[in-house]
Formats: sequence, C-alpha cells, structure tokens
Amino acid sequence: MKKNNNLIIDTSVYITYARNGKLYRMYNAIAFYELYVFVNDNLLLEFERNMADSKIYTAIELTIILNALKDITIHFDTISLFQNSPDTKDNFLFDLAIQTESKVIVTKEKALLNFKDSPVAIHDIKWFKETYPVEL
Repeated sequence: MKKNNNLIIDTSVYITYARNGKLYRMYNAIAFYELYVFVNDNLLLEFERNMADSKIYTAIELTIILNALKDITIHFDTISLFQNSPDTKDNFLFDLAIQTESKVIVTKEKALLNFKDSPVAIHDIKWFKETYPVEL
C-alpha cells in the first residue's frame, strides 16, 4: 500500500520510539508505506544531543541508534529561511518541510501542535500510528 507522502518527524517522536526500543516499528512503517522521511543536520544534532543528555545509553548504543535513524531517513541540506515557529529553535523543521515539499510534520511538542499559522499540517504521534499502522 503506497501513500507516497513526504514527512518530517520531529526529534521528540524519534526519541519516544528509540527509548521504548521500538525504532524498528517506525522503520517498518516507513518501508511498508514507502514514506519519504527527511532529516537535516539540525534534526540529527538535536536528536543526538537529547539522547546523550538522557544518559540512558552508552556511546556505542547511541551510535547504533543514530545510524538506524540515518538508515530510515533521507538527508536533505536546507537553507535557513523560516522565522515564524512558535519556538524559534524549531524553525529548521519548517525549513525542512517546505524545502522537501513535505505534507506533514509529526511531533509531540504542544507548541507546534497548536501552531495555527503553520505552512504545513502538524500531527501527533497517535496520528502517525493510526495512519501508518504496522503489526506488533
């Protein structure tokens, strides 16, 4: 079943999957539904920093998780243009979404979920799981 969507998945969602040992479920959804999920350097650095700050994983485990994330996504170099995010540190998500013509940003961040003037649709992790279900 092909939906052929371009998506941006926020760090908060990747961290939820990774911390629960379920990154493989995201991988399965991306592969099964043939999704194009984009990341840029800002997103990867934020993910790596937040995972390291949690002090849950060893350096080797973090490397494995980061490499798994890179394997399931498409790296895209962006130009910093967007200035209107409700949290300025998230402007890069909108740059990434707009420049890759992504239809959706998936996040757990309340400020983004409540952003009425977003140039792209913003949905939560529940929406992702319901829209792209995979077997347990």
